[in-house]
Amino acid sequence: MSRVICIGELLIDMVNTDHKGLKEGVLFEKKAGGAPANVACAIAKMNQTACFMGQIGEDHFASFLMDTLKKYQIDTSFSLIGGKTTLALVGVDDKGERSFDFLRGCDGDFDIHQIDLSLLEKEDLLHFGSATGLLEGKLKESYFYLKDYALKHHMFISFDPNYRDTLIDEKHLDAFIKDCLSFIEAADFVKMSEEEACMIARCENVEMAVQQLQSAKTKAMAITLGEKGTLLTVGSQQCIVPSIKISQVDATGAGDAFVGCMLASIAESQIRDFSFEQWKNMCSIANVTGALTCTAYGAMNAIPNKQEVMKVISERGNI
Repeated sequence: MSRVICIGELLIDMVNTDHKGLKEGVLFEKKAGGAPANVACAIAKMNQTACFMGQIGEDHFASFLMDTLKKYQIDTSFSLIGGKTTLALVGVDDKGERSFDFLRGCDGDFDIHQIDLSLLEKEDLLHFGSATGLLEGKLKESYFYLKDYALKHHMFISFDPNYRDTLIDEKHLDAFIKDCLSFIEAADFVKMSEEEACMIARCENVEMAVQQLQSAKTKAMAITLGEKGTLLTVGSQQCIVPSIKISQVDATGAGDAFVGCMLASIAESQIRDFSFEQWKNMCSIANVTGALTCTAYGAMNAIPNKQEVMKVISERGNI
């Protein structure tokens, strides 16, 4: 069975629960978070094997996070221990939309040279979807080293830029875009938000952005469009895969849940080359997974399991 290894940060999301945002909010709740860890959680909830690769602290927050990973049966054998846990402050407005600030800890210290990569198998999938992965430091160096390793060993690569404007200022935006293009060029599957696609392609139209960004290697590109669904492009074929209507509470982790569901479907299959209809079917299930994640606070605890997703699909006839 294929594993999905997710490299990047594991952190604490301090989520604003009174819908007043970071400036005015006074009520915050501690949640396990970090984009790659959220993706790993979604994969595990879809009954596939997920591994987290990154630096985990050795404080009280880290103990809570380790317990959370164990709860969801996420493998930590590719992780290192040391330092203080990163905190993400998540403001939520009255529409469930988010804003972020970060108090960065040990995630940037992850050094892949301390990991035995011979334990990876060719059938494994590697997901690069860290919000902090392209910031300068050892984690970024590890990101690029693992990408090159995956290309050399013909492993499946997934990429999500996970852009956060509080982490990437205008001064460093050009370098961030250049790094993203390097991963998009290497990836088999790419997921971006509409904002990210247009920013990285430096254009205003999302369809034009996809045309510019899709590389010869990319098997599929998914641009999430919120309640409108997902713009899916596979080679010369393209369509918008619709989502479901929900009452949004908190969008934290929705994109990660989408990616995790997609990767779980890919890992579950014995093939890596899918027809357009197969990609559409996987995308439709992932849309429901992402949408349902928006109906509760936090990320990991809000991500539905496979049975819950399929139940909603059966009831609503989404596929």
